Amino acid sequence: MTLDELTDYFLANDCYIVASHDGPDADGLGAVYALVLALRSVGKRAVPAIADRIPAKYRFIDQAGIFVPVSASAWPPFDPAESTLVVVDTHDFTYLGSSGDKLLGSARRYMAIDHHEVKGDPGPLSFVDSAASSSCELIYQLVRLLGVHLSRDAAEAIFAGMVYDTGSFAYPKTSERTLAFASELVRLGVQPYTIHNRLYESGSIGVLILQKMVFSTLELHNENRIAVQTLRRSDLAVSGVAYEDAEDLVNIPLQGRTIEVSILLKENLEGRLRCSLRSKGTINVAHIAQSFGGGGHKTAAGFTCASTLEASKADVLQTIGKALSRA
Repeated sequence: MTLDELTDYFLANDCYIVASHDGPDADGLGAVYALVLALRSVGKRAVPAIADRIPAKYRFIDQAGIFVPVSASAWPPFDPAESTLVVVDTHDFTYLGSSGDKLLGSARRYMAIDHHEVKGDPGPLSFVDSAASSSCELIYQLVRLLGVHLSRDAAEAIFAGMVYDTGSFAYPKTSERTLAFASELVRLGVQPYTIHNRLYESGSIGVLILQKMVFSTLELHNENRIAVQTLRRSDLAVSGVAYEDAEDLVNIPLQGRTIEVSILLKENLEGRLRCSLRSKGTINVAHIAQSFGGGGHKTAAGFTCASTLEASKADVLQTIGKALSRA
């Protein structure tokens, strides 16, 4: 679908459940929040589907208090069989987490609005623009096409998602269009420093302790071109912080001039292991992640590990090492 066709669909139908991927970040949450408010403003019934606990640093996004857990007894306030499930910030519906099967099985139709590189068929109703900087950038375009006047809280949610997924407007997908949209949001009352402060300068002391523990595991490989860090669930227990608070630690090694790819292997409290990948652009880490069943962007991607930490580390190092030698 095109954005115009997507707009027509939203105006022609009435009930929507809006979800994002498992462990949603600022881009996913901002897109859910802004789209739900936009649909409500044009007379639609729309509810967010939030299955996971929202990390403390992202709770400012939900200023209207609309993020009711899907486990709540009164959720949703209409028959799901009448609704369209809209999934933002992923087109892979296996990433919907524990509530995914229930949501997909109960909705009348489903669609994806995403900006990641395509893996598989997202479905006939979906809109994927892998050139966009963020899902919030796509939602902003959609909101404008719906003729909605953005409230300040919705504008802040979109701006937060754009800041997060562009690395504060520094990543390669940051375009002239991205910056133009950011300027429009500032004119609507968004204060860039306030958003930066909430995203990056409001963590607990426990987060600093966790950062110290994870950084102490740093390994350098392939002539200092690859950095690897590990986080074990015991680190979470000692530091007293949530698993979600560790997601930005993968970016730290990229401060090194020679580092081209950063790897963070991280266990949650249940022992599930994930691998986060970041690149300066020489290596397309989305392709690396896809080879392990995951996905993402050229410079930011990840996947769920199917083996032990040491085996997963060896496999991903070998794969990235081969990619670097080809590059």
